Formats: sequence, C-alpha cells, structure tokens
Amino acid sequence: MLSLLSDDLRLVLSMALALLIGWNIRRPVFKMAILREFVDKPNKRSSHTGSVPNIGGIVVFLSFLSSFLLFVRFEAHVEFQYVLLGAILIFLIGIYDDLLRISPRKKVKGEMLGVLVLLVGGGTYLSNLHGFLTLENISPWLGIPLTFVSMIGLINAINLIDGIDGLSSGIAWMDCLFFGLWFYFCGYIEYALLCGILTASIIPFFFVNLFGKRTKMFMGDSGALMVGFLLGVMAIKFCEDDIHLQGMCAVKSPIGVVFCVLAIPVLDTLRLFASRWMRGKSPFAPDKRHLHHKLLTIYNGVHKKATFTILGLNLLFILWACVGRNWRNEILVGGAVILFAVMFYIVDLLAKRKMAKNNPL
Repeated sequence: MLSLLSDDLRLVLSMALALLIGWNIRRPVFKMAILREFVDKPNKRSSHTGSVPNIGGIVVFLSFLSSFLLFVRFEAHVEFQYVLLGAILIFLIGIYDDLLRISPRKKVKGEMLGVLVLLVGGGTYLSNLHGFLTLENISPWLGIPLTFVSMIGLINAINLIDGIDGLSSGIAWMDCLFFGLWFYFCGYIEYALLCGILTASIIPFFFVNLFGKRTKMFMGDSGALMVGFLLGVMAIKFCEDDIHLQGMCAVKSPIGVVFCVLAIPVLDTLRLFASRWMRGKSPFAPDKRHLHHKLLTIYNGVHKKATFTILGLNLLFILWACVGRNWRNEILVGGAVILFAVMFYIVDLLAKRKMAKNNPL
C-alpha cells in the first residue's frame, strides 16, 4: 500500500508519524524515568537544579525507528539496513551509559562498532575530497580511516555540546533540515526522508527539553550519540554523490559546506580537546569551558538565551556554507575557523568581564 504513495506524500506522512509518536510517548517515557529513578542528579558541573530524567533519547529513537521502518524503501538503498543497525548499536551503548554509567573508553568502543558496521557492511565512506588540499579521488586505504575518525569525532562532538537545554537537539534539527532540503531538491528522496524523519523525531524532544516544566527531560547519550551518527551518514552522502553537478543544487565544495554546517560542535570540541591536552589533562576530562558555559555566565545561567544565541550562530555558519558552496573548500573551511575564533574570543571576553563584575576583589 505504501508503495503506491507519491514520494512527496511519503515524506509528509513519515514526518507527521514521527512527530505524532514523539509527542505522545514523551509523557510515558518521563513517568517511567521518574518511577525507575533514571535521572540526572545535579553536581558541580551541572547547569540545572533538581533531578531530571536523562533518557529522552528514547523518545527520539522510537519515533525515528518506527517511521523509518514504515516509510523508507530499503530496496532503493541497500546501505540503509547498515545505517539502521549502526544507529541501533550506538543507541544501545548510549542508553547503557545513561542508566549504568560506563567509562569513556568503553563508550568509544561501542561507537566504533556502530561506525564499522556502516563502513564495512554498508560500504559508506569518503572516496573523493573534491579538491580539498589538492586531493580528488582517494583510495579506500585513506577514505575508510578518514571516515572512521571523522564519524567518531562528530558523534562525540554532538554529545559534548549536549550541556544545556535545547542546544544539541536544536543544532541537530537545523542541520538535518539543511541536508534534507538539499537532498529533496536534488532528487535523493530516500535520504530526504531520513533527514525529515529525524528532524520530526527531534522536534518534540526539543520543545520538551527547552520549554518543558512538568515533563522536562535530557536527551542523554542514547539520543546524542545516535543523532551524531545519523548526521555523519548525511554528511558522507552529501560529499559522495554527484549533487555538486546538478543545476540549482550545484555544489563545487561539498567538503567545505559540510564542515561549515557542522562547524560549531566540531570546532568547539577540537578547541576543548586542544585546551585540555595543553593543560596535561585527558581530552575527555569534564570541565566548564564549552562555548555554552561561557554564554551561561554572560546570561546569568538562563539556558534559553544561551541556546538561541548558539542556534543563531549555527544559522550564520549554514548561510556561510550556502553562499560559498562554489568557492574553494579551503576558503570555506578557513573562513569558518576564523569566524568561530572571533566569535569565541568575543564571548570569552564578555564572560570574563561578567565574572569580574560579579566577583570584584
């Protein structure tokens, strides 16, 4: 029956179903979390007060899984079965960490397994860098390790920015929407469905997380890791297919475009890792040096202001990607790095002034 539906109708119905499921299961998931005490209790690093359920990723996962299985045509893209298997494996390692707490090393091993399923089973990896650093077609011996490292990095970058209400989910649905619209107009309907379903699955959680009072939840590692994995799949597809050759969708620098779209989580994570390494600490050692922590200082701990500021900056990077999509990759990447550096310098300066004002000697 579903095979008789037009592509546009499938897209609309798949998003509507994901949205409906997410909205209706949010309360049962919240009640289960409270009953079983699956909550995140505040500590010295927390930016929230009180115990808040940390398994909101279940809402995103079940919404996505149900609609994806029902509406996507797996025969059109055989790699989708490996995409789905990888997402499930990464969700499971995330929920295991949310409930029982495991070491970063074990968590990364689980992420590696999910990514390997995609690379080995689905054969999904970078094979062309489109002139970035003068490289065009690259061999699997370079493409597979490069994709593996990039995917692990992105998964953890999305997870690490999940520190204040609505931030990780907000950036995720914005980026999903960007990729989805591009795939749709370029004729990649099944990938447009992937993006649309994930966007619709995230939106109910986004509103619960950012505006919820009685049913407020955190996405937890289960949601953030899975969303990061699926964003990586979209990024690889964007770089691998010939969308850079098609009319109004012309993109001569897909590597640069993807970097810009994902710039805030990626660059903030790279900056943090470099800072921790220079201070002789583990890259995974927790601290309060994230961009969103600086903004919380400026806004006196008001999450909504910090979140919408970063979402606005994320939109700026997406616009930069759209404007410069036919420039050289190096110009796009370099411009994004400079823009982020200037942005962070200003935010850090304002945060230091705020702290000095609040704590005079």
